[in-house]
Amino acid sequence: MSKAAAISGNNSKALAWNIWTRAGLDVLNALTHVPSWMRLSHEIQPGHQVADDFIGVNIATSNETACDDEVIRYLDDLAIRYVRMDYSYCSPRGDAQRLLNRVLEHGCDVMLDLFAPVQEAKVLGTDKQAQQRWREFLLQVFSEYSSSISVFEIGNTPNRGKWSGFDGVSYLRAWNIAAEVAESFELKLAGPNISDFEPLYNFAYLKAMKRTHSVPNIHTDNLFVERVIQPEAYDHRVAGKRATRKLNLNLVKKARIINRLGKTLGCDKTFCTYKCWSRKRLSRWTTDPEQKNANYLSRYLFIAAASGALDRVYWGPLICNRDGLVDCGDENYPHIDNVSFYKEVRGNVANFKTTKGYDAFKYIASLLRGVSCKQGVTADNGLNHFVFENAQGKSLHAIWCLDGYSLLLNSLYSQQDLDRASINTVYGQHSNQAPVKITEQPLILQWDSAPDCMSVEQISRSEYVVRYEVLEDKSSDLQQVKVENHFWRGMVAVPKQADVEQEIAKMMPASLTAAQELIVLRDTRNRLWNVSLDGNDNIHTVKLNRAKGIKKFSYRFLDSKGKRHWDNATEMLRRGVNTPQPSAYFERPDNSGIRENYYVCQFISNAFSARDVFAAFNAGELTYRGIIKEDMFDLMAAFIANMHSHNIVHRDLSSGNLMMTLDGAELQFYVIDIGRAAIDKVTTIQPKHRFVDLKRICYKLAWDDRALFINAYNRCLNEPLPSSWKLSLKSYDWKLSCKRALKAKIKKLKGKI
Repeated sequence: MSKAAAISGNNSKALAWNIWTRAGLDVLNALTHVPSWMRLSHEIQPGHQVADDFIGVNIATSNETACDDEVIRYLDDLAIRYVRMDYSYCSPRGDAQRLLNRVLEHGCDVMLDLFAPVQEAKVLGTDKQAQQRWREFLLQVFSEYSSSISVFEIGNTPNRGKWSGFDGVSYLRAWNIAAEVAESFELKLAGPNISDFEPLYNFAYLKAMKRTHSVPNIHTDNLFVERVIQPEAYDHRVAGKRATRKLNLNLVKKARIINRLGKTLGCDKTFCTYKCWSRKRLSRWTTDPEQKNANYLSRYLFIAAASGALDRVYWGPLICNRDGLVDCGDENYPHIDNVSFYKEVRGNVANFKTTKGYDAFKYIASLLRGVSCKQGVTADNGLNHFVFENAQGKSLHAIWCLDGYSLLLNSLYSQQDLDRASINTVYGQHSNQAPVKITEQPLILQWDSAPDCMSVEQISRSEYVVRYEVLEDKSSDLQQVKVENHFWRGMVAVPKQADVEQEIAKMMPASLTAAQELIVLRDTRNRLWNVSLDGNDNIHTVKLNRAKGIKKFSYRFLDSKGKRHWDNATEMLRRGVNTPQPSAYFERPDNSGIRENYYVCQFISNAFSARDVFAAFNAGELTYRGIIKEDMFDLMAAFIANMHSHNIVHRDLSSGNLMMTLDGAELQFYVIDIGRAAIDKVTTIQPKHRFVDLKRICYKLAWDDRALFINAYNRCLNEPLPSSWKLSLKSYDWKLSCKRALKAKIKKLKGKI
């Protein structure tokens, strides 16, 4: 090694050491600002004017020029002219540059995100040749596009080194070179493009930039809220669940912290440069991920616009199978996440298909241009209510509830105001008649002159928001009705065209106990029986829950079993996990957990249980109702694995609690006795949670068949269960053996007394 190279290497190490030392001091400095950040309000403050350029979108193309045409067509249809593109070393003279030139010619306002490839980014901090390649790339792009590009963003998710290749040293080196090259041009620079809410990174990078007098004009961050799922939710991952309501870090407060941080260090504006929800992930919680995506997209945009803390939100990507406004038709996903490098569009143009999110984005974007926020509330009771006014003086109200909540619309507005309102869905579809209830899908109401409106305090204190709405089914056409009197409270699922009072009276406990009993299924601690309400075509299963023994104490701190069954059933159905359709639940107004309570569901005729199937196999049969053993295990295991993939653990999945019906060649599964089910109790289902169900369902099987069943379950997973699965099942066998022996001894002692 030459002396010059050695000196250069030592200088690079010294520089890196200096940067890391200063970064550490900057983080400590940032911690001193945390108290002032936490004092920022998480509530909407009225009076903010939403700019016409508030909404943009991320775009890319494929090697087909026809894809460029589609991108332009979608932008025109959406009436969006603010676009953002990722641009790296592979982009010049390639597909990306072809699209870039096309959208510029079309009159689009472009924010161009420039960054080095992953392997180059990794060494930018110390490698002189890599630094020179980065400098030449910037000089080439700035020379060609400085007069036509609105903003140049530098870097891609530097706090996600696995995706971008950057660390603190390499990113700051990339930024300083970019700032130096940009001095020869009249440019607007943006950065540092932090992913998600990690303000210590924002502070450390901006502080380092300020020391070199190169603070970006625009502060950029990808303000994702996907980790808390719903756009309105408070983030529990920052400091744990116990601190969630102390910090109140919802989207509004996060945006304000990022904005305050940028303004304090000299940035003029704050942009959210990438936001989306993955439909693949949403499928864990719903049977219609497209609808859920459209709901969340709309809710996010309304909140972000009302927050007053973001100058622009770029939605993205425009085209992608997993999370695009347009489905490209190709289920593959790039190795580097699109949020870090939206490099290209996959799939064939002929297979492109707009999603429900596309339609919602188009309508909501048109509503939010140039409006002012007059009032906004995201209440803890689940109700969200926003009031905007457009340039023509029209009043626009956006209303929705959190997932699973509902509220009667006439509890907010008089019938006179509803009659003169223009009512639309998130897709802009007009409704001639006001819906009965507000649900998780935003409802848009417009008036030429503002109606009387409840105050923020009144909305926040509303006691009429109801948790857990029955999933409306086209075949049953059910709506939920709340019941509350001196003796009982609960819910009843009523057909929409039926007489509500009559249907409720039919389901009340007095009517259930007086109805014709068809069969008593169980009558020990709890009583379970079938009743006929309107003849044999309307059979329901009724469960009377009675707390005995130690449970009279422990259940005092829980919801009643009837309510737990109802809550779990409605949420399972929302996620596409079958259980008999809930019809009603009733509990006492006081001491509901320990007093008698009822749960009613529709009876499934011609059903059989896994216990029946296993008994046949244990007797030597190789098929059951024409289905061979291996296929039966595959279908059962797939149902259970799907339930787990939706973050549901049954916790009492004995073979008698897994029911089936056979319609022709199609096997349909249902889980019953779901009062103990754990839904979203953990972030990710681990093997130990899976074994809670697997050891119970396998208990009645011979060991050879248990192995077949576990292998069938493993085929449904990306990562098979640990090879020690037998130990978990054997420990459960031993536990039940001890339990039986203990019960036998107690029974014997009682007989002697």
